[in-house]
Amino acid sequence: MELKNLMEVVVSHTIDDIKKHYDFCNCPQCRLDISAMSLNKLPAKYVVSSKGDSYGRAELLAMQKDLDILSIVLEAVKKVQQKPRH
Repeated sequence: MELKNLMEVVVSHTIDDIKKHYDFCNCPQCRLDISAMSLNKLPAKYVVSSKGDSYGRAELLAMQKDLDILSIVLEAVKKVQQKPRH
């Protein structure tokens, strides 16, 4: 078993989705900065088992509407692109 923050997965997928429609640097440093900024504003959702993973993913889909994860990630993308660290 391993400890996993499902919100990291959601943020990573959201960055991938945004990249399809918005041109921004997706180098490893910028991607990590975007992820860190986003995750600092979102609640963690930790799971340990595969059963917890399934339940957690379903819950995150419902939370996505309430938390507006897309908006938080877009805000992080804009901030990182204004001041990239590379």
